[in-house]
Amino acid sequence: MREATALYRYIARYKITTIFGIVLVFAGGGFALVQPALLGAAVDNIQRLLNNQTTDNRIGLLIAVIMILAVAEGVVRFGYRFLITQMSRRVEFDMRAALFSHIQTLDQGYFQTIHTGDLMSRATNDLNQVRNFVGMGIGNVVNTVFFFVVAMILMFSISVPLALINLVVLPFVSIAFWVTGHQMHLRYQTVQAKFADLSTHAQENFSGIRVIKAYVQEDLEIEEFAQKNREYIKDNLKYVQLSGLLWPLMFLILGLADAFILFVGAGEVIQGHISLGQFVQFNGYLLLLSWPMIALGWVVNLYQQGMASMTRILEVLNIKSKIESPVEPVVLDTVRGGIEFRNVGLKYGEVWALRHVSFDVPAGTSCAIVGPTGAGKTSLVNLLARVYDPQEGEVLLDGVPVARLSLTVLRRSLGYVPQDTFLFSLPLQENIAFGVPQFTSTEVEAATQTARLSKDLPQIPGGLTAMIGERGVTLSGGQKQRTAIARGVMRDPAVLILDDALSSIDTQTQSEILGQLRHVLEGRTSLLISQRISTVKDCNQIVVLADGGVVERGTHQQLLQANGLYASMYRRELLSQELDES
Repeated sequence: MREATALYRYIARYKITTIFGIVLVFAGGGFALVQPALLGAAVDNIQRLLNNQTTDNRIGLLIAVIMILAVAEGVVRFGYRFLITQMSRRVEFDMRAALFSHIQTLDQGYFQTIHTGDLMSRATNDLNQVRNFVGMGIGNVVNTVFFFVVAMILMFSISVPLALINLVVLPFVSIAFWVTGHQMHLRYQTVQAKFADLSTHAQENFSGIRVIKAYVQEDLEIEEFAQKNREYIKDNLKYVQLSGLLWPLMFLILGLADAFILFVGAGEVIQGHISLGQFVQFNGYLLLLSWPMIALGWVVNLYQQGMASMTRILEVLNIKSKIESPVEPVVLDTVRGGIEFRNVGLKYGEVWALRHVSFDVPAGTSCAIVGPTGAGKTSLVNLLARVYDPQEGEVLLDGVPVARLSLTVLRRSLGYVPQDTFLFSLPLQENIAFGVPQFTSTEVEAATQTARLSKDLPQIPGGLTAMIGERGVTLSGGQKQRTAIARGVMRDPAVLILDDALSSIDTQTQSEILGQLRHVLEGRTSLLISQRISTVKDCNQIVVLADGGVVERGTHQQLLQANGLYASMYRRELLSQELDES
């Protein structure tokens, strides 16, 4: 009922279209139910003419009326199919939009627990199953109920014994559906889960095709995919075997009903309880009931599939983001960029990544964060952007805890160049201007100049208008990082964060970029994370992290004089440069 209630809320948005469509279902059913009565009247008229009991030949008139009703039925059925299908497509659109919008609001922690292929399966395959039920299921359910109720009343008016046979035999169809329905639901959920697993494996392979080829793992990946494919087919066949029982059961039950009707009905006609025309009329109603009862099995299939898919969609829609904007956010007139980490502690699971971290970055100054791998440098800047919230302490921007600021305002104030660069399958210019609603080519060119990407543009066919492949596959690692730097600069943020953004760039180009960035960073707050001391030595202050805490803090010269971890890192870097030069 939870799934059905959630689905009803989407359908209710188009209740006028749905109600009008259902009215047309009733009208089409009415036109169809009148035709057997006219056919029975025609048979009786023929019989009376043959027996010279009447000279009133109404056969032509009855044929004409039947033809008119058949055409009217066809037109009306087209109308209701069009309206119901249109409604189902709009429901699908709304649900897909709601799902995508909701996924956009979820915190980063959620995406570490679910595969991309699984999300894609829910947003495509599962939504298609829900739409199939809404579009085909609703019309057929209404049609079946209407036909069954009205046809049974008309059958009882013709012959009580024959109608009782139908009333006894036909419910066995529904019983068969209920017996198999629950198992079909469970098996279809398994099928959908296996399909999501299959999609995930394929998506990861396509995204990581370079690594697979570099390590010559094609055969292994093909075999693993084949194994997952076999498991998917195996579970699908189990579902098909069960659903395949419905159709033979329906034909068996309806065939038995026909046999009983013929046996008993023939006696009723011979004994004169009903006329031959009435017997034909009764069989016409039975024929009209056959497809709705068969369709009922199909609808049960659609319902089980649709509700199983709706369950998977609701699993995502019911996830609440752990990072949300406050109900009444603090409004900052101007973001100056003053940052303070006040006794901050962050843990992943039961392991502390940061503990008792405290320091401040005055507005308009530069701060470098250095330390060994795993010290918590990226985690620290993620707290500023509220990718995560700390378990202890608080992070402040311009004296206001970031948890009290609107997420939109907070993140628009930050320009973040991450360690792992992601580029979209868009022209290079649009990748650079990503997140900037309005821009000019002059602004884009200035950003590429700052990131020293401009010197590579002649080597890229199409230059700024070149279409970038998926994840920037057409660019080198250094070009991707420089594109990301240009993107961060393009936003003109109050705070610019460079998270090891120069790691794939040679030292000569790094020096050029840093020279360009000095003009951009002048008067702007900046946080630089780097493994290279040469990148950060000119910053106003340097914070050294180790084991999740601040172990040193000061300027480049002050830290060298302290002869601690920073000085040790600097000496190793100088030694490495000497070895490379030799």
